[in-house]
Amino acid sequence: GLKLFALRQAGVVPRESAHFTRRVRESYRNMTAEEETKETKPGVVDMKVTTKKPPTFYVRSAKSFFTGVESESGEKKEPVNELNISGLGEAINAAVAAATALESEGLGKITKVETSYPGMTTNGAERGCPRITINLVRK
Repeated sequence: GLKLFALRQAGVVPRESAHFTRRVRESYRNMTAEEETKETKPGVVDMKVTTKKPPTFYVRSAKSFFTGVESESGEKKEPVNELNISGLGEAINAAVAAATALESEGLGKITKVETSYPGMTTNGAERGCPRITINLVRK
């Protein structure tokens, strides 16, 4: 939507490129949470949840971290032992949805839920923003 509009306004993407638009949408649909995760220790992954993608995307990504996945090229990713899901502000709902989906399907167990209200600086003014961190362990 907005990213594509911005690219078109900048002249990077031609307006009449319907094929390109369809390819961009399909690539966003097929994205994994790789760019929003990082492995801090072996077997432990931190997943940062945002409002840029729907909660179902994060539910699917969290499940794939605990079940392991095989890419189209044959590369196999092993399941992780521990997953830390964190979300700020409106992304808290998506973080909770991902964690509860894992627990309800018996893939993981919630071991710790931590909430905080850290100060965030925007445009020179400091304001508080709610944050949740949920730690899960694979069953």
